[in-house]
Amino acid sequence: MFLYLPWKFQNSRVLNCKLNNDIYLLNLIRVWVIKQDPSINTPTHWWCKDLPSNINELFCDISKNNKIIEMFKTSFGNDCIVDILDDMNEIYVSPPLNNNKNFKKNAPDNIFYTRHIDGPFFYIPFASCYRVIVGLDDNRDTMTVFNIIPETYIIKTGDVVGFDFNRECHYVTPIIRYNDINNDTIYNKKYRVILKIHYCVYPKWAFVFGFILSKLSIMYNKLFRALLLFTLKSQNKYIKCLAKSMTITTKVYHDIEYYIGNNNIQYILLLYFISTKTNYYVLLLSSSFIHYLRWIDTSVNNIDINNIFRRDYYFYKFIYMLQFIHMYLSYKIENPILYTSIIVPTIFTTYVSKYTIIIPKLIEIYLTYDMLNNYNNLKYVEYIYIYVNILFNYIQLYKPIDM
Repeated sequence: MFLYLPWKFQNSRVLNCKLNNDIYLLNLIRVWVIKQDPSINTPTHWWCKDLPSNINELFCDISKNNKIIEMFKTSFGNDCIVDILDDMNEIYVSPPLNNNKNFKKNAPDNIFYTRHIDGPFFYIPFASCYRVIVGLDDNRDTMTVFNIIPETYIIKTGDVVGFDFNRECHYVTPIIRYNDINNDTIYNKKYRVILKIHYCVYPKWAFVFGFILSKLSIMYNKLFRALLLFTLKSQNKYIKCLAKSMTITTKVYHDIEYYIGNNNIQYILLLYFISTKTNYYVLLLSSSFIHYLRWIDTSVNNIDINNIFRRDYYFYKFIYMLQFIHMYLSYKIENPILYTSIIVPTIFTTYVSKYTIIIPKLIEIYLTYDMLNNYNNLKYVEYIYIYVNILFNYIQLYKPIDM
C-alpha cells in the first residue's frame, strides 16, 4: 500500500469502520458544539488545541480509539507506525441547509463541494497522511463521494471514513429530497457536525518520510484554512477573484489526478530521468508494456473494472503508442517527433469506442509486419521490443476484459 507499482491493481485506499461503543463521547462533543451557537451562514471550526480541556480530552480519546488504529493496521500491516497529527485535528460545523436543491449555490465553503484533493504532497513516497471523518449526527443532507474508485458514504453518528489527504479525489454533494420539508422544521435547522482527525501512516524504516510529510501537511492545512476563512469573510472584488482562482486551481489539480494520475506522471518522469543518464531503451522497455501487464493482472485476479484501471490503462497505452509509432517513423522520415505528435492522438481517439477499437489494432499489426519484413537494420533491442509486444497482444486476446 505504501509503494506504487503501475502494473499492479491498486486497492482502494478509502478506509472505514464504526465506533459503536463511543457514541456517548460523540454526543457529548456535539452538545458542547451546539451550545457555542455556531453561525447559520458560514462554517465554524475549532482546532483541537483550542478546545476546553474536557472537550479536548474527549476528542483525544476518539482519535486514539482502537478501532481507528486497527483500521490502519489491517490495511497497512501490523508493523506500520500510526502518528496522530494533533495540529491538524478540528471540529468542523456546516451551517444548516435550508434548501437542498440549491446546496452548492448556498454553500459558503463552496470549494469543498467541487471535486478536489485536500493536499498537494502526493510525491512524498512511503508515507500517507490520512484525514479521518467521524460523524456526530444523523446526517440526512450530504454524502461524501470518492469519485475515482467510486465509493459513496453518508457519514452519520459513529461512522468513520478515512482517506489519503494528498491523493484521494472526492467531493461533498447533497442528498436531493423532493418531498416537501418546510424551512421552519426542526430538522432543517440542524447543523452537520464532524470531527476531522489526521494521521500519518508509514513503515518503521520510513520514519524520515513520515516526519517530512507530517510537518508539510500540518503547515499546508493551516495556511489553506486561514486563506479560506479570509476569502469567506471579505466581500472585496479582489478577494472574490482570489477565491475563484482557488476553486479553478483545485479543479485543475483534481483533474490531473483523475484523468492522468500523479503517480503515473512521477513514474514516467523518473524513467525519463534515468534514461537521460543511461540509455533511451530504459524508458522504452520500462513503460511500453505496463498497460498489457495491468490488463493481465486485472483479468487473472478477476478484478472489477473501475475508473483507476481505465485511467492507467489508457495512459500507458498512449505512452506505448507514442514510442511504437516513433520507432516506426524513425526509419521512414527525418522528423519523426512532429509526425508522431500528430498521428498518435488521432489514432488514440478511436480507442474510446468499442466499435472503432479495431482500427488502431489493425494499424499496430501492419506496422509490426512492415518493420519485421522491411527493416534489416533494426537494432537488437528493437527486435526484442517487437516480439514481446506480439506476445502480450496474443495473451491479451485470450484474457478479454469488458472496458
